[in-house]
This record gives sequence, structure tokens and C-alpha cells, in this order.
Amino acid sequence: MATKEKSLKPNKNKDESRVMAILKKEYKFENWLLAILSPVFILYGVYIITDQFGANVIGLGTSGIGFIDWFFNTDFKRIFVGVFMIVVGALVLVYLAVPFVKPSLAEMKKVNWPTSHELFKNVGRVFAFLVLLMVFFVVLDVVLNPLFDLIYG
Repeated sequence: MATKEKSLKPNKNKDESRVMAILKKEYKFENWLLAILSPVFILYGVYIITDQFGANVIGLGTSGIGFIDWFFNTDFKRIFVGVFMIVVGALVLVYLAVPFVKPSLAEMKKVNWPTSHELFKNVGRVFAFLVLLMVFFVVLDVVLNPLFDLIYG
């Protein structure tokens, strides 16, 4: 009976729930847009730090717009803005990578990792095979090189 009473109560924030539903919905293009813009953001940060951004166009710190000039009128402020842009761009890239890395970490926990003895044994086998392959190609070179010298001589 108590559960029916709770479910029959009207939702007081009906409009808010619609807004939150819209904001929580994930659109497919958002992540692509972030993936494209975050490296651009990082690159602009690097250009600002190296004082190459807008050298021919704006001349940062001397644009005549007080609010923008305040961020670039000293080297410390310019470097701070550039580092901020790089950090934000890197955090966005990490945010985009988490959905791909998270399932991988869960799968990595399921893997049966070899012991150190098995690992060294397998590494030895790989190197032995590579040595045999090297010897095979050296023998082919020694045997076939005189033949090719006669043909193309």
C-alpha cells in the first residue's frame, strides 16, 4: 500500500526533470567535436606559451580590448593561460579515453599472466627463432648472391 502512495505522488519538479533529461542525453557528435577541438585547444596553448599565437594578426596584449589584454600583458599571465589551455585539452582527451580504457582494465584482471620463469622461457624461444631466421637469410644471401652476380653481372 505504501508503494502505491509513493508512486501516485505528483512530481513537483516536472520542468526540471525535462531539462535534466535533455542535459543528460548524450549526443553522438559531442565526443567527435571534443576529439577534434581538444588537440586544437592544446596547440593554441602551446602557441600562446611560445608567444607565436597571433603574432601577425592580433599581437596578444596589445589588441586594444582591455579584458583580453589583461590576460596577456605579462609573461606570467600569458604562460598561465597557455598552460591552462593545455591542461584543459589534455583532460578532455583523458575524458574521451576513459570509456575505451575502462573495459580493457576489467579484461586485464581476467588475464592469466605468466610466471617469471614462463616469461623468460618464452622470450628465449622467440630469440632463438629470430636467430634461426637470421641464419636462414644469411645462408640465402651467401648462396644466391653469386648467382645474381652472374645474371646481372
